[in-house]
Amino acid sequence: MRWALLLLLLAACSAPPRPPEGQGLALVVGYAREEDVERAAEGLSARGVEWLPALKAARLRLPPGFSLEEAKRRLRPLGFRYVEGEGQRSYGPLPEALGVLGASPYAWHLQAVRAEEAWGVSTGAGVKVAVLDTGVDATHPALRGRVAEGLDAATGEPLPVDTDQSQGEVHGTHVAALAVGEGVGVAPGAVLLPVRVFSPEYVGDFQVAQALVWAVDQGAQVINLSFGGSGYSHLLHEAVNYALERLRVVVAAAGNQGSVARFYPAALPGVMAVGAADGRGNPAWFSNRGGWVGVWAPGVRIYSAFPGGGYGLLSGTSMAAPTVSGIAALLKSGRPFLEPFAVRWALKAAPGPDAVAALQASPTQRSSCLYLQVFRGGEGVAGADLALEGPEVYYAQSDDRGEARFLQIAPGNYLLRVAAPLPEGRRYYEENLTLGPSSCLVPKRILF
Repeated sequence: MRWALLLLLLAACSAPPRPPEGQGLALVVGYAREEDVERAAEGLSARGVEWLPALKAARLRLPPGFSLEEAKRRLRPLGFRYVEGEGQRSYGPLPEALGVLGASPYAWHLQAVRAEEAWGVSTGAGVKVAVLDTGVDATHPALRGRVAEGLDAATGEPLPVDTDQSQGEVHGTHVAALAVGEGVGVAPGAVLLPVRVFSPEYVGDFQVAQALVWAVDQGAQVINLSFGGSGYSHLLHEAVNYALERLRVVVAAAGNQGSVARFYPAALPGVMAVGAADGRGNPAWFSNRGGWVGVWAPGVRIYSAFPGGGYGLLSGTSMAAPTVSGIAALLKSGRPFLEPFAVRWALKAAPGPDAVAALQASPTQRSSCLYLQVFRGGEGVAGADLALEGPEVYYAQSDDRGEARFLQIAPGNYLLRVAAPLPEGRRYYEENLTLGPSSCLVPKRILF
């Protein structure tokens, strides 16, 4: 049964995005000038344009019949940073007890991360934790009185406080309560900022990027993303960088495919990718793994809130991520300018996530960063695969200008690997780098 469920989840997360019946491709571009977007919209007969000025990004809805390759070919002369389709992502916890449970001592994750001991030092007071997920039942006893006005990313409308906005989905309520909920949450003093990005279907990477920027602008210190998919997105990378530049911690689920394949947004540089561990601290059978997974947290048979006032058990990296987000909120309380890198490093002060050890850690190193430019014959190389392997492992892709930025990464010695798609075939480059604290103002150029 578990393997059948795993295959179902794999299919859901790896299937290529398809436009709804009768609709054309949703195209996302990163621009330098708004007039270039207007020219693109006219040239492709776009049915509408949506703007995300904070990231200099726009979404164009094309008429039926356009392929992504054709759109990219026609837009190449306009010099966009990137042109990509709008990715589709999903969530997929493993139901362990869908029947509603009552008050219970099942919340073993709190003991596993020593949350209750840590509350003598910090409960997360003063911290906003944004949960981008399905809607949340803010009337649940575990959440009542600790939920701020949120956002429905599908419509741009606010989510009223003290209402049930779950639309019958259990995932968002379960995840949110693990971060801030009374009795089950790691940071019960924090405030929840709910953002509905499944309404009920995934709203798409563009509106998720909008929602992430909105959460940052609303003051969220910690952002939890318990969903993902296989496709890399320049837009989501830039949205994450928007958060990291403002010292916001981004936590994401590593995925439940039992694979080493990278899962996004968790695998983006600077994101805290969280895998699921069992009661013995071992990786759960379903959890994705690999050097890009930075933290392992309780994710098997996790007890938390269900809409309607009850509780239930779910398993998944979706459950492990908000446990880590809760610890991040404990650390950010009273220290809002603590770097995301410092939060990640503090979480590694013990073999597994330990709230007490994290609060006692005193990170002294500042983060590093790397600004890469991949060139061939004076032009940027688009779509080069970039890997940094060292104290931590990071991956990215160059945009159409050959550029990529790695923010809030650990200083130290790295092996940089570049695989560039060139007309004569893929070409490879390796170099040992030592990265110290830097401002990323001077790019590192790779020439093919």
